[in-house]
Amino acid sequence: MDHSHIPLRTELRDTLKLAGPIVLNQVGHMSMGLVDTMVSGRIGTNAIGGLGLAANVFWTFTSVCLGCLFALDTYFAQSIGARDDRSLSGYLAQSWWSCAFVTVASCLLILLGGALYAVTAAAGPVRDAFTAYLANIIWCLPTIFVFFVLQRYWQARHRVLSFTVIILGANVLNLFACLALGLGWWGFPRLEVKGIAMATVICRYVMLAAAVGFTWYELKPFTWRLPRVDWHIQRQLFRLGLPAAGHTGLEVGAFTIATFVAGTLGAVPLAAHHVCLMMAAFTFMFPYGFSQAAAVRVGTFIGAEQAARARTAGYLCIAVSVTCMSFFSLGYLLFPRTLLGWFTHDPAVIATGAKLLIIIAVFQIADGTQVSATGALRGLGNTHAAMVANLIGHYPVGLALGLILCFGFHFGVTGLWGGLAAGLISVAGMLMWAWRSATRDLSVLHPLARTETGPLPDH
Repeated sequence: MDHSHIPLRTELRDTLKLAGPIVLNQVGHMSMGLVDTMVSGRIGTNAIGGLGLAANVFWTFTSVCLGCLFALDTYFAQSIGARDDRSLSGYLAQSWWSCAFVTVASCLLILLGGALYAVTAAAGPVRDAFTAYLANIIWCLPTIFVFFVLQRYWQARHRVLSFTVIILGANVLNLFACLALGLGWWGFPRLEVKGIAMATVICRYVMLAAAVGFTWYELKPFTWRLPRVDWHIQRQLFRLGLPAAGHTGLEVGAFTIATFVAGTLGAVPLAAHHVCLMMAAFTFMFPYGFSQAAAVRVGTFIGAEQAARARTAGYLCIAVSVTCMSFFSLGYLLFPRTLLGWFTHDPAVIATGAKLLIIIAVFQIADGTQVSATGALRGLGNTHAAMVANLIGHYPVGLALGLILCFGFHFGVTGLWGGLAAGLISVAGMLMWAWRSATRDLSVLHPLARTETGPLPDH
């Protein structure tokens, strides 16, 4: 039965109850990168630039491989909605093999990307900082994927507060570790960019240990024995996951390309670009959290065959994301220099960054719309729409226009960001059209596992 008359206030309360801790989790993940940037700013402009380039290489390929695991949102949530514990356990067990596959792929891609930059970039402090950061940060790769799976599993079960505590605790540890190893406080050796990367690696392993401990305690008796590979389930996961990985790669890749283009403009534009990119990525974590909540809520209702509630939940998450990003947009317009002063004292970087923050303020609402619509569509099992929208929006529109404004009209890094803004706005429009089209006819919304794959095989 489709309980379509649930009050909107009740749905909003339940959504915020789930989304609040998820948002804090995503902000916590992003805050680690913000701290790295702030501490590197105390080292110098070249350190910010080199760390920024290395972080873009690392997170571009890591995010693409994480996208392969996004299908877990759909299958975990729909299994819970259908009260299918056997399928839920099967997907969790097989996710360890998926983690192994994407860890190897991510490592190879990062090493290749880092090597290409190292052999093509001119020798200097920016390249030295790039190499030092990337060579150390890569050691935390396995922790990222396993932690991601555990977080998504408990998130689908509406158990997120424990992970919020873990992530917030890791942020405190990361701050002190960066100050100690990066700047040499409290008698520690001053390792600068290398020390900042080492601090992050330490924190990631602490986070994983806490997540594994929590899972073992909650699921006792629980075996961590690795099952044999079930290629039927792996095909299910990657059939949805690969388009999601494509969408992530297209979106993150556009900003990574923009970062390397900014690197050709000089140390100051590169530093301003990276600082503003980190700020935009930080505010992006709020609607990204609502996007995850949308995937869980929509997927759960689809699994329970409550299509009308699934549609309401999706629209509600999109509306909350837009409201949230409106406030951030206002903040960027009113306090640009104050915000930039938290990261650097270089007046040239602040002056350039203030122009970029105006552009970032313009696309905040579009950014919130596109990511929350992506999550809602993922709850339906639709990961193709986001891939197509990001391909069209970020490349023929965003990057092409940005390069024309940057070099053709000599607007520099400001023109580059103008193109990126246009791309995000077009992506938001396409995804809202896709969500509206997908949910117009409620009769066609069915649990994915029942209509496409049949029952999960026994193990």
